[in-house]
Amino acid sequence: MHPLAKIPCAQVELRWERDLPGRPAQRARQLRGALATAFRDDPLFHQHDPVTGKALYRYPRVQYRWLDGCGLVIGWAEAASRLLDRPWLDLNLQLGEESVRIDDAALTLHHGEFGVSERLEHYRLRSPALLFNQENYRRYQQMSEPAQAVERDRLLVSAVLTGLRGLDVHFPERLYATFTQIQTRPCQYKGQDLLGISGGFACNVVLPDGFAFGHAVSHGYGWLSR
Repeated sequence: MHPLAKIPCAQVELRWERDLPGRPAQRARQLRGALATAFRDDPLFHQHDPVTGKALYRYPRVQYRWLDGCGLVIGWAEAASRLLDRPWLDLNLQLGEESVRIDDAALTLHHGEFGVSERLEHYRLRSPALLFNQENYRRYQQMSEPAQAVERDRLLVSAVLTGLRGLDVHFPERLYATFTQIQTRPCQYKGQDLLGISGGFACNVVLPDGFAFGHAVSHGYGWLSR
């Protein structure tokens, strides 16, 4: 492996005073809204300029996920230290129509390693990746099955490169990536019906567990594990 970068990554696992069932995508979106409100002074948590209110178009350094009833908040680069400094315990949040209190917060900090691999590395998507928008999905539907496979891999390469650039990681080689297994399902994001892709893929990039790519990564989509 040729190393490219080691980037600080913090994770806060939030547990609640009671069980909170629900669909992970919906709960991750609610968690994002609740913490964006709680920490409205810090644009890293909500991707909006605190003065103008305008959206900040950049790779989200703070990302929200939901796993086994727990909320996960991931902070990359400068956002890692922000997560470690926040007062998590006993924080009251509004998740949808439910008011809940954080009963326990487990914090971990590590460095995510990125690099160029001489072989294909294999990964599994822990949540669906959103690679399509409504326009390119219409074109995709008109393609033959072999052409669709080529288009999925093309979008995969583009999304991984965009995620790397968002963390200021420059990939100096040609990036190869291909899906090795896929399942598709409809996903909703900001009122739009989009196609989500789950399964596995391989690429010549060393990526750390928890790295995410595609649209809506701050809402819990597109995160991977080795």
